[in-house]
Amino acid sequence: MTTRFARLSTLCIVAALAGCGDSGTTPTPVSTTPTTPTTGPTTPAPATGAAGSSATTGVTPPATTPMTMTPSGAAGGSSTPTTTPMMIPSTPTAGAAGNGAMPPSMTPAMNTPADPRGKCDINSGYPDDKACLLAPAADQGIQIHVGPKDYKDMAEVAKYIQMPGDEASECWTFHTPNTEELYYQTFELSGRAGTHHIINTMYNTEIADGGFTVCADPGTGMNGNIIDNLPGASKAYMARGTVAPENKNVGRKIPAKVTSQADMHYFNFTEKPIIREFWMNIFTANKADITKNAAQIRGMGGISWTFAPIQPGTDMTYKYECPISGNGRILSLLGHYHSHGKQFTASIRHAGGKVDKVFEMFDYMDPATFEYDSVSKNPTFAANTAGAVSGMLEVKDGDTLLWDCHIINDGTSPLTYTNAVKTGEMCNLWGSSLDIAPLNCVIP
Repeated sequence: MTTRFARLSTLCIVAALAGCGDSGTTPTPVSTTPTTPTTGPTTPAPATGAAGSSATTGVTPPATTPMTMTPSGAAGGSSTPTTTPMMIPSTPTAGAAGNGAMPPSMTPAMNTPADPRGKCDINSGYPDDKACLLAPAADQGIQIHVGPKDYKDMAEVAKYIQMPGDEASECWTFHTPNTEELYYQTFELSGRAGTHHIINTMYNTEIADGGFTVCADPGTGMNGNIIDNLPGASKAYMARGTVAPENKNVGRKIPAKVTSQADMHYFNFTEKPIIREFWMNIFTANKADITKNAAQIRGMGGISWTFAPIQPGTDMTYKYECPISGNGRILSLLGHYHSHGKQFTASIRHAGGKVDKVFEMFDYMDPATFEYDSVSKNPTFAANTAGAVSGMLEVKDGDTLLWDCHIINDGTSPLTYTNAVKTGEMCNLWGSSLDIAPLNCVIP
């Protein structure tokens, strides 16, 4: 195994965060008329059962400036590549979306309640009806639902169908149902089988609801209309957790009726059609209690694989880093790669040179999300088992966030940076932070 070291010293940028707002909401799900998707069957499999929740409709989002890069060299079998890191500045935004991972935004992991799924009256005829979540009470939060509003309407269901062998990462546009701006600290999200990731992004421009289409942001966070991220998912089910005492005044804001897109990466490796669908409950916090805003961490590694793919036979660890500006805390971290990824590790290199490992995972189908606070008890590091340090993770100005991915291309085709779990790869680190400059690093 050889090592490719990609160093970044100037690319991380500061993102502007929104201020505080009201917490009044209604739980009404999104409900407009969808249009035909860009992918999916023309004749869905028969399905019968009770009516579902909401759906949305859409048009092609506004054009954005694509990312332009120069290849930095191909990964190679057993020799160490000597390439110059490619640094791609992105427009300063508050929590820009990126391809291939879910940006965790306040995702507490401890003292989770009983599994809330499977209590809906749904008999769609498609796999995983038990994924449905009941909406919270009006005084507790809102629900966002992307999926059929009537499972008996075959034309409606067809908009969300994914046929056997298909895989797609496309965006569905919707407006949040809250009539006044709100703050939140916790959420829960449940998607049907086939969910790989869901990245929910808010925009300050109008995009018509509905229809799977090209995302308004190409995955780099360079769209200047991005406001921030809504909660999202790195796997089918993201459980609700608790808020640690030291985070009781930390939250995120959602403007009223804000334009949003769900970047939904789904794959169907079964022999039957599935539905691309999820339910997300966002639980409101008292406006007066929120005095600090959590900021997103986004580290995207491996962009140069778009032009210099990982060749068959490559066994390599790809390393990336992002400088930390300011004194504060890292609240959460999440790793993301695909089926050829064998190990994902994140560490903090302190200004004095000491390196502390803080995160590790191995299973791409069960990406780990770890919280760093006084409540969460993370599993300790062990061979082939996801683990992390426990307790508050304080960082100082001059520290550096490091992450690396061990990738083995044991297939017959080159791997590019793309949303394809078997033929594409990524080395992306997501998370949230407090009191430091938001980390937004795009690295080859």
